[in-house]
Amino acid sequence: MTVEDLAKLTPSGYPAVSLLMPTHRTAPDNQQDPIRLRNLLSEARRRLELDETVPREVAAEVYDEIAAAADRVDLRHAGEGLALFASPGQVHVRMLESPVQERVVIADTYEVRDVVADAARRHRYWALVLSEQPTRLWSGDGPDLVEVTSHGFPFTHEGPGGLLGLPRDYGQEPSKHERERHRQFFRDIATALGAIDNLDSRPVFVLGVERYLSHFAEAWQRPFAGTVTGNYDHAGAHEVYQLLAPRLAAYTAMEQVAALEALDAARGANRFAAGLPEVWSLAHQGRGAHLVVEEGYHSPAWVHEDHLHPPNQEPHTETAGVLLDDAVDDIVEWVARQGGDVTFVGDDSLASDGRIALIVRY
Repeated sequence: MTVEDLAKLTPSGYPAVSLLMPTHRTAPDNQQDPIRLRNLLSEARRRLELDETVPREVAAEVYDEIAAAADRVDLRHAGEGLALFASPGQVHVRMLESPVQERVVIADTYEVRDVVADAARRHRYWALVLSEQPTRLWSGDGPDLVEVTSHGFPFTHEGPGGLLGLPRDYGQEPSKHERERHRQFFRDIATALGAIDNLDSRPVFVLGVERYLSHFAEAWQRPFAGTVTGNYDHAGAHEVYQLLAPRLAAYTAMEQVAALEALDAARGANRFAAGLPEVWSLAHQGRGAHLVVEEGYHSPAWVHEDHLHPPNQEPHTETAGVLLDDAVDDIVEWVARQGGDVTFVGDDSLASDGRIALIVRY
């Protein structure tokens, strides 16, 4: 799911259960994670059973869904957090690379703020490993890669000019026909990848020998985010990520520079806002086109009506304010929900702008 998809994640109805918990990557800390997860599931069950507005059979159904999803989670390979969402007939699981505050929430909507911010911080991409037998496509999400097995992938060049070779009577210039068969093979791959990328557009990194890179570049006709030269058709997910890591870092740095340059242009065009209160207000108005925020910036804040207050200044009004544990993540969610872009940049990149800035739509 894209960042925007996550921001717009909608339950099938009431009750919508959100279960979030921090997890640990290594022993001995991770040995407590299964116990904490069981305790949170017990809390979810208790609160569902106590909710008089939820029919007993619906409460049981939703609990069974989230409990079954939890059983499938391999906490031995967890990151920094886990999010489980369930409503009648619907369940979603997300492993997080950012820590979260432990909680169970039962409401009309899912608690997706932490999940959206985590997805925005991670870098999603396609990794295409070119080969005749076979060409494989990997879906990258930070350091995690999952092989794509749809739209024809993995592709194997099985016809004449591929595994079968060319017949002897193919003509006076068999190498010419072989090159054309290769070009058609890579055109088919480009068509399939184009269909996938239209559903979920991401930067494309390509690995392969020079000849295959050339054939595919001719068929793809778009810039690559990065290339790695060599034969890696049997490489696994970990090896592919290790090969791509320097290219991913370079691409991320390029994105950050472009975002900061876009901010400068927006400042001159009077389409620029900075500082947590102003950016929060404009994001909630749906005016955020591109949010730029420092990686390490987190800040709690009080919300009263349509105003944001510092965490040490609870508004003194007749109606109580709401304390956000992280107003930055709240802004990320709102910008993503409205289809805006989010770019995280290095700490101190926005020191003069209050560590957070926004390009507005109007």
